[in-house]
Amino acid sequence: MSQWFFLGKEIDHRLKIYFRVNSSIDRVVYRLFLGMFFFILIFNLLYLLPSKWVYNSFWIIWGSLGLFYSWPTRGKIIQESVTTNFSEFRYLDSFEKTLVFLIVSLILFSVPEMPSLAQRDALIFFLDPAHQINELFWNFLTVTFYPFKSYPSLFKIGWATYFYTVNISMYLLTFYAFLRFFISRRLSLLGVFALISSWSFSKIIGNNLGTTLVDTYTLAWLWGLLWVTKSSTYRTGLFIGLLGFFGTIVNQSYALISVIQIALLLVFFLRDKTPWFKKQTFKYVSFGLGLTLVTFVLSFDLSNIFNPGGMIIFDNLATLIDRKAFFILSVFGVLILFLRSFVPRIKSIQVLKFGSVKMEELTIGLVVILLFGTFVNISAVSKFSLLWMITLFSLIPLELIFLHISRLRSSRNMIYLIYILICLLDSHFEGRVKIFLKLFNS
Repeated sequence: MSQWFFLGKEIDHRLKIYFRVNSSIDRVVYRLFLGMFFFILIFNLLYLLPSKWVYNSFWIIWGSLGLFYSWPTRGKIIQESVTTNFSEFRYLDSFEKTLVFLIVSLILFSVPEMPSLAQRDALIFFLDPAHQINELFWNFLTVTFYPFKSYPSLFKIGWATYFYTVNISMYLLTFYAFLRFFISRRLSLLGVFALISSWSFSKIIGNNLGTTLVDTYTLAWLWGLLWVTKSSTYRTGLFIGLLGFFGTIVNQSYALISVIQIALLLVFFLRDKTPWFKKQTFKYVSFGLGLTLVTFVLSFDLSNIFNPGGMIIFDNLATLIDRKAFFILSVFGVLILFLRSFVPRIKSIQVLKFGSVKMEELTIGLVVILLFGTFVNISAVSKFSLLWMITLFSLIPLELIFLHISRLRSSRNMIYLIYILICLLDSHFEGRVKIFLKLFNS
């Protein structure tokens, strides 16, 4: 993942992409995704070569990148280090440090059981039984772990570790960056903890590890929309285009929602920009958009595209809320946002510091995702996709309370501690530990 970040930073430097961020984690998430997108393209080109060439090219690429990024003058050319991108984590108080420790602990003990299969085709069927993921992603993953290809056990561990460690890390980082558009750092950390401490989180991953890739795309889609409008530069259109390409690889139907995203961006969310700005944005988007259309046409399969969820969204919501008491707050969160938007006379609710523009983008984005999942493809309204939405709305009442008692530090700390304990007590931590210990017995 570090190589993804450095490649993303190098692309920014070469293309002179300078942008604004809402949180320092936005920069981390953006560069990780951007670097991954380009590695997918590079490794798929490598996969076309004979096996011996792929093996040699793999080590040449990683060796060259290692030497290039560790060269002493690189730090002078790009005046930025990795640690500077985590600046908002430097001054955490004791409660926040404890919460970060609990998040890391839950990530460790939520590891699902490893698949017993070891061959490439068998692993693909295990991770993607519905055949939603494009062959381009499997080629990328094969080249990523190419040195292990002759050792089936290590190859299996590499793939399973990628799907859990990498995908979940990206999911949680993106979710934190997404929350920071609307709520404070402290409650954003609580939101990440509430999400990962949900027993549904562990159950969903245990039932189908592939959901960590397929069902998490909608979060990246909405965060990308929020971030690009915040960035104030047309060059971030490159990221939006490649995000659509990545979505098409993950699930063909996501090509449609990616086209909707680009249309919303150019026609609606950038309506205050000049025609020249929109034209330049589309120019940068066109690279990824072209890849999206080519991938969509070459791998077209109507059965993978049209799989509507219908009213299953209500069953999934009921299950998620039933499994974690904390999520009952989401009902009050939706009510509060509704009243804030349509009953502005209620002054006690207006203290929420949500910009009208971001609330508009959030509302439109959520409506698009929910309608897409209901009428086009069920992945957009699966339990894993809905989990981050419920968590967001569950934090709204707490944000409102914290703003009203901002001067009462001891009271805020007590409320914060109570909700940490509530999340921890219904996290089924003992069940996660049992699953974790099975890894050493198998």
